[in-house]
Formats: sequence, C-alpha cells, structure tokens
Amino acid sequence: MSTDRLDQTSEQSPAEATSAAAFFRADGDQLVPAEFATSPWGPVLHGRLIGGLVARAAGQALAERPELVCSRLTVDLFRAAALAPVRVSARSVRAGRRITVLDVTIEQDDGLVGQGRAVLLRRSEQPAGPHRPAPVWDAPLPGRLGPALSLAHPGWTPPWEAWRVGTPGDTGGPLAGGVWMRDIHPLVDGEPLTPLERVGMAADMVSPVSNASPQGLSFINADYTIYLGREPEGEFVGVQPAGHVSALGVAAGQCVLHDSRGAVGFAGTAAVANPTLGSQAGRPDRG
Repeated sequence: MSTDRLDQTSEQSPAEATSAAAFFRADGDQLVPAEFATSPWGPVLHGRLIGGLVARAAGQALAERPELVCSRLTVDLFRAAALAPVRVSARSVRAGRRITVLDVTIEQDDGLVGQGRAVLLRRSEQPAGPHRPAPVWDAPLPGRLGPALSLAHPGWTPPWEAWRVGTPGDTGGPLAGGVWMRDIHPLVDGEPLTPLERVGMAADMVSPVSNASPQGLSFINADYTIYLGREPEGEFVGVQPAGHVSALGVAAGQCVLHDSRGAVGFAGTAAVANPTLGSQAGRPDRG
C-alpha cells in the first residue's frame, strides 16, 4: 500500500453521509424494496442488492461469532427478480472450530431469485511473510477525483456515487481504469450500512468494469464471488480491473477490491452475452 493512499484519507469527499431512504423496509418476514431499487436493465430488482442481502446474513452470523471473519461471499443471480418483496433465509451447513459455512437463499412469491454462500474463518496469528502482493493500483481516492460521475441511463439513475479512475481507453470501455463507489442508501431501513455490505453490493460492478468494451456492456453476470484477505473498512469501495476472457458469448471477469487503506481482496464473475446495455435490450435474460 502506498503512503499516498494513506495520505488521501483526510481528503475523502463529499462529506460522509447516508440517505435516510433505504433499499428495503422490513414487513414481517419480508423485505419490501423501494422504487429506486431497480436495475439499468429494466424495472427489476438490481442484482447488487442480492449481494448486499447475502453480506447482511453473513454479518448477522459474525455478530454471534466475533472470533470469525468473512473470507468468501458467493452470490448466484438466477433470474431477473421483480421489484417485489423478498424473503431471506440462512442456514449453517458447517459450524466448526475454524470454519463456518452459511447458505443464504433469497426468494419471492414465485420462487427462488438468488442464493449465496458465506465462508467465515477464525482469526489467528499471522504467518511470517513476505507474501505476493496484489497488483499495484495507483488510483487516487475520490477526494482527488473531483465530483462523482454520472452513470445514468435513459430512465434510470444509479442510487450510489461513483468516481472513474483514469480516462476511457481504446479497450475495456468507459471504466477501463476502474471505479470507486460509495453507497448512499442503507440496505434495510433502520440498520447502518456495514463495510461488508458495501463490498457485497459494490462487487456487482466487477462485471461492467471487466466485461465492458467501447461498444458498451454486452454481458450480464450470472454470479460473482468475493474473496477477502482482511476486513474492509470505511465507506469507499474501489474496483480495479484485473482481466477478461471470453468466447462464444460466455465471459469471465476478475477485479481487485480496495478500501481507502489498500487492497482487501479479489472478485470474479461469470457472464453471458446479452443485448448491449443502452440498446433495445430491456429486461435481462439470465435463462
């Protein structure tokens, strides 16, 4: 981690604040989405919120086992989910001394829309290094990147703040250099947004960062998996592109995830070809 990155923490801008409006409100055993919980692909629930709900379930388990940390979150996005109430359930499939595994399901009245798995590992003494570091990312923090950029599409405006890193290149699309994000809405009404939930939602950006081209985003992700080497901190999540491989309409993308201290882990996604975002695509079809 560079000294410059640490020196910039005092310049985080705009001021730390979160909107009072949440993506969901609790109603009995259901979570009811707000109107702005939609996706750029159409009037459907944004897939990143499925990731947030998986991270929320992991955080609830960690509250009961504070000696553990979240090491992996896998989020499966089965289909386009209606902007309708969801029910979230979690069950432990393993609860050992050093590893706990949690399965999370998210469903609506017409069936399952997504699921996740959280791997929680026990803290211990750090082995002696040195170890191979993550790829270098000399990205300034948002405080040095000016106003948040607009990622709006016709009829849809992102309910978060984002700062592009670098300038659009000849390959890789408008976010070829990566992006910083900060969510401004709580996930669930009355609950503070945790750094783990922020990472769980921001990692959905791995697909547009790694899978876009100068012609637009023509892949829709079917999943994403987050591997964390340390606990994330603060409000900002950086998504650094690390690679894209695709053929015959199937893609794999990879990014490094950051907070204001430096790299926190890695995220990968599998994606399938879909009409280019911004065209006549409408709703996504994950099959």
